Amino acid sequence: MPYKQQFTDKVYFQFTDYLSKKFGMECKTNKRQMLQSKIDSFMRINQIESYDKLLDFLKTNEDTEQWNSFVHKITTHKTDFFRENQHFVFLKEHLPLMMQKNRRIVINKEIRIWSAGCSSGEEPYTLAMFFRENFPDIYPKILATDISTESLNTAIKGIYPYTIKNEIQPYYLSKYFTKDVKGFQINPDLKRFITFRSFNLTKNFKFKKNFDIIFCRNVMIYFSEKVRETLVNKFYHSLVNSGIFIIGHSESLINLKQNFKYIKPTIYLK
Repeated sequence: MPYKQQFTDKVYFQFTDYLSKKFGMECKTNKRQMLQSKIDSFMRINQIESYDKLLDFLKTNEDTEQWNSFVHKITTHKTDFFRENQHFVFLKEHLPLMMQKNRRIVINKEIRIWSAGCSSGEEPYTLAMFFRENFPDIYPKILATDISTESLNTAIKGIYPYTIKNEIQPYYLSKYFTKDVKGFQINPDLKRFITFRSFNLTKNFKFKKNFDIIFCRNVMIYFSEKVRETLVNKFYHSLVNSGIFIIGHSESLINLKQNFKYIKPTIYLK
């Protein structure tokens, strides 16, 4: 369908301003063509003929199925099981010390974890497997959130393509998955540890209890420095004392005003 508009500088800045205000996304100029391609694809699918009409639609139809579809189209969802495995190696070594400092975990036999930006669920399911294998007496109470409801629906179904056998050791694959005609189905027993929720990280955090561990990996690379700084400080206040904050290896807290204590690359302590 031919568009009645060109993707001019003005249109580009209108979209980047909207994306920044709605969910903190920063689209740099070297990603402009990719942004346009994603927007054009959404417009073709939904038969929207101009960029102005799309912006009007987005602003007046927020939280609808189509708006959520746009959010899914425009955001990135790359993730894997046991991604950046050194984080799990660190937790295996460090958690006994954390439990000594926070006796609540030992007494209640429960640890509270937030997987922020969980995408299609690989990270929270990895966390559930990690605890079952290494700390079977501790119940991992995992909150898994993402802005994309499509990704969350995939996570809740827990069905993954056959190609995950390239990411997961045969031991885990045989113990925690069932192979069927659609792919590998996650063991329903793991789902009891995880609560999936739609959540926009730019909104206020209103949690009744703070977390012992927060994972927010490879999410903040898409945000502006101002948004990252605000978000990191919200994470700080959402952790218990001696809580652990883990980010992705393509990310850093350098140049951000924040109070975390550096432990090692990508791992911080409150």
